This record gives sequence, structure tokens and C-alpha cells, in this order.
Amino acid sequence: MFTDNPVIPTRLETLIDLLRGLGSRKVSRAALCQLLQPEGLPGVTASSNQANDTVKAAMELGLVEDSQGRIKLLFGANDNRTTRRIILDALDIRVLSSTEVEDYFALFYSYLLYTDEPGATIKSGDEWARDFERDVFGGQRPNNPFNNDKYRALRRWMRYAGLGWHDSEDVFQPNPYERLLRRLPAIFANKKKLTGEAFMASLASDCPELDGGSIFKRANRQYDPKSKTCTLGLSHALIDLHFDGVIRLHCAQDSRGWNIESAEPPNDGKTIQSGRIDLIELVKDKY
Repeated sequence: MFTDNPVIPTRLETLIDLLRGLGSRKVSRAALCQLLQPEGLPGVTASSNQANDTVKAAMELGLVEDSQGRIKLLFGANDNRTTRRIILDALDIRVLSSTEVEDYFALFYSYLLYTDEPGATIKSGDEWARDFERDVFGGQRPNNPFNNDKYRALRRWMRYAGLGWHDSEDVFQPNPYERLLRRLPAIFANKKKLTGEAFMASLASDCPELDGGSIFKRANRQYDPKSKTCTLGLSHALIDLHFDGVIRLHCAQDSRGWNIESAEPPNDGKTIQSGRIDLIELVKDKY
């Protein structure tokens, strides 16, 4: 629903906000679509289907259910999370940690993260689709191949999910800062400190689209975990989290731990004295 029938974040948030305003009441699917996409809106035609696509996306994310044509939220009215956080949590579980709902979201991001080198991200959507098909699928075109339209749709959702940002040249820069921020409590699992090795193992398990995870390895068959080298995007995210006071990186001068040197971590005169991680400490566990 995020590539073949592109649903945009604002429409999905509007749907959830509308249903939250109704409380525990159910609303007919037809009435809901009419509210989201009134016939009098400019550009709306008989073939316009954005409202129905948005409802389908909410269903695939496990946020709503359709019971005999009536739509109802699947989370409680007393849920104090923001609508955006509710959607992001669902994306974390249903889309970024699996390819069942969306074939290419996590898989393409893993591929993009690994190939993120200076200049590598300056490609057209058609070029990305060509290279992705060649490198991930061995040139064997899937039944529903990745293409420029899917690439354009994913750019919006990758930014929304906190997986990176677009620079002044409109080039996407992978940096899973917000994704990590949301998942740090699960990664640390009630511990305050993890060795670099333990952190990377837990990261790969909880965020399979990031370095060393099952989706990441599927997208990047040449990846060698024995090199103990973090991707540029993950390295930047870890350094940013350190200087924002969320985690504390411990990188001794003679460390042989996981390498984040590609992001050129500045020596803070305290715990960062090299570009290799010995230990990661969780400083803030609530966000």
C-alpha cells in the first residue's frame, strides 16, 4: 500500500484522527471514504480511490478492522500516544521488521543504507530500480518489479519513518536516528550497558533492516559481519544519539570494536577517543 497504491502520511494520520474522534463507535466504510474524499473536492473523479487505499493501508498496519463494512480502531481510546507515534510503531512492527505487508520498503532501505557512499545516492529512480533489481535479485525481474514510481513513493515514507533526510539537492541521506530512538528500550532490554558486539547483535534482531539483520543481509549478500564495520548511516545515527545525550559511546584509543570511522566521529575528550565502539551506554530510556 505504500508503493503500488501510494498512500501519503497526512492522509493516514487524518483517517486515524477522525476515527479517534469517534471513540469506540464504528463507522461504515462508505461513509468514512466520503468524509475523507468528498465528491465536491477539486480533481475527484469516479476513479479516485485515495480514501479507500488509505483505509486499506490502516488495515494492513493493524490499526483498524473492517467488520461487515464498518470500520473500527484496533487500539484503545485511552491510548495516550500521538497519532504519528501510533503509525510509526505500526510501521516498525509490520513494515520495517518484515516484508509481508510491503515487499520493498525495508528491503530497499537496507540496500540503500549499505550502498550509501559519497555520490552513490545521486541516482534517478530508474537507475535505483535497475541497480536494485540487478544486485538483490540477480537481474531476475520479480512479478511485481521495483520501479521509479515505487522509489518515489518510498522516499516520502522513509523520511516519515525517521530513516533519513533529504539534503538541499533532494538526495536522500540514510540516517536511522528516529528508528533507533524508538527501539533503544527494546534493544537494551532493561540493561544500561551493552558491549559493541552485544549491541549490534540485539540491533540486528530488533531492526532486521539495519546492519546485520535478516532483511539487511538479504538485500546485501556481499555484507561481511566479520569486518565489524557499521554503515555510514548507522554510524551517523549512533554519533548523533551520543551527542544528543541519548546514548554514550565508549570508544577507547586502542579499541578493536565495531568501526564507525566512516562518519568521522569527533574526539569529545571523554569517551570517544577513536572510531571503534567498545561499549554503548543507554542514558535516556524514555522518549
